[in-house]
Amino acid sequence: MGDAMILVNGDAHDRMRRLVGRAFTVHRVDALRPLVAGRIGRLLDRLVALGASGGPVDLMAEFAFPLPVNVVGDLLGVPDADRPQLRLPIAELARALEPDWPGADLTEADRAALALSEYFHWLLERRRESPRADLISAMLAGNVTADDPLSSAELVANTVFLLLAGFETTVGLLGNGFQMLVDHPAELTRLRRRPERATAFVTELLRCQAPVQMTARRAARDLEIDGVAVHAGGPVIILIAAANRDPSRFAEPDRFDPARPANDPLSFSGGVHYCLGARLARLEGELAFSMLATRFARLSIAGTPRLLDRFNLRGYATLPVSVG
Repeated sequence: MGDAMILVNGDAHDRMRRLVGRAFTVHRVDALRPLVAGRIGRLLDRLVALGASGGPVDLMAEFAFPLPVNVVGDLLGVPDADRPQLRLPIAELARALEPDWPGADLTEADRAALALSEYFHWLLERRRESPRADLISAMLAGNVTADDPLSSAELVANTVFLLLAGFETTVGLLGNGFQMLVDHPAELTRLRRRPERATAFVTELLRCQAPVQMTARRAARDLEIDGVAVHAGGPVIILIAAANRDPSRFAEPDRFDPARPANDPLSFSGGVHYCLGARLARLEGELAFSMLATRFARLSIAGTPRLLDRFNLRGYATLPVSVG
């Protein structure tokens, strides 16, 4: 994954981002709106059917996981039949986004990276032979005419990264948001009455319960932070979640308030590495929460939720709910 744009800087990063950015357009994302809404509607129908007896339903397994893997699959052009087999390797690869603690075992993440790389090498070759109206085909077409085209390894690594980034973080966003709706029933009522409030709800959710807690950078120059010397080129771990609750930036930072003025969290990072998929993640969240609120009169937790055993990616492994 060393060829993925998230791990590359300077001119190499710029050439990768230019290619992907030209293919990953606002128009392409906005065109997914009816597809996303349709998938959400079908998943909500399934929640109703599964919860009809009054028993608990795992929101993560039945909603938060299948929605983004299918949305990013639609975007990239992954065949429907192949998507279920990608879920486990994506989850395993996500371990590589955690801090590299001494003794950390990334064996399964390595295997997942290899499996996903082999799969997307195969899919890229299929799209070269038979282009379609998807992101992979658009990237390949742009690469043919690029002044400095990406290598096959770079194309594969960045496609795997787009799948990973478009899946894991949105899963966390959806689970965290459901919990927030349950904890703040007044917001659920407001969303039901005015679904357009979902935009502000998602923004505050990103601030208060960021799916990504931290990111890494390298210092551009020697500097000192709070008495600690940081040398040029040295690693810096930036805590996004702490910045989003900075009391010098946000009044009453621990209070969940979608009406918060000038709300601009750092949950999609910033600078040249600002998340390319931010618009898509927001679209999924806004449609999901507005449609959940409109569809269900009552939402509640129906068991003991279990958080992921991770430091960086914050979200639930299981979230038993009642939708009756």
